[in-house]
Amino acid sequence: MDRIRLIASDMDATLLDEYSQLPPKFTETIRALAGQGILFAAASGRPLYTLETMFPDLLEEIILIGDNGGAARWKGKDLFVSEMPAEGWRQLARSTKQAGDVGLLCGLQAAYAEKQDEKYDKVFKNFYTRVEYVDDLTAVEAAADKFTVYLPNDDSQKAFDRIYGAFHTGNGGAFSVAVAGRNWVDVMNPGVHKGAALAKVGALLGIPADSMMAFGDTYNDAEMLTTAKYGFFDGERQQTAAGAGAVSGTVPPGIRRDAGAETGAPPERRSLAGGFCEGALKRERRFGMLSASL
Repeated sequence: MDRIRLIASDMDATLLDEYSQLPPKFTETIRALAGQGILFAAASGRPLYTLETMFPDLLEEIILIGDNGGAARWKGKDLFVSEMPAEGWRQLARSTKQAGDVGLLCGLQAAYAEKQDEKYDKVFKNFYTRVEYVDDLTAVEAAADKFTVYLPNDDSQKAFDRIYGAFHTGNGGAFSVAVAGRNWVDVMNPGVHKGAALAKVGALLGIPADSMMAFGDTYNDAEMLTTAKYGFFDGERQQTAAGAGAVSGTVPPGIRRDAGAETGAPPERRSLAGGFCEGALKRERRFGMLSASL
């Protein structure tokens, strides 16, 4: 019987509710779990600096995995950063502009977009709390771990199939490319994704995959859900998010699809991972250990 030592969760539509709010009493729950030796990792397409603003009271407890695995931070210290080569993201910026799409360079300290795209500032600020607008994206001099494409017409999968999938290593390209919801296509260094980041965090902290649990709902969570021994896909949200970038079709082997039923999280909960963490804490207090007898 495995003892869970690390719970990782995607943010949007998994940990956060439909209003982008954390579950009630989340801070108290995470601190209580940490006191029992169970760590929590927030794995997101958001950058580390945005994640820090979302968990201001938990920076000593929560492991932050940002930019779809491009960087990770714990207790204010970087665990790792996968910086993209400048010529690589400049090539992506040129291709994005040629296609008529909106490109953002995800720098380690801020995001960069061209001034003509400032009309999307409200959308960008939901994910990137620091955005700088420039005349020419290819002229930016900044360290970056991700390049993302914003698709305002909710057609990220079509854009991936039409253009950006060609950049993926699986298709002969030089990058790791993922559809990250209906509006976004994320591009990172080859081999970079949430699953690889979770594995690195585990190796650094001495936590094996058998002691990991993960929650997610979309394409860019797939590797994370198969890296952890116990990966849960929010099937109910997938049904309501059909056509909105959620995982569809066949779920990869090893991922538990009916997450709500298997974890015991109430079906009415708006945050699957948050509901499970609350239940896990109650179980820990009752039995003295959080075991994964699922």
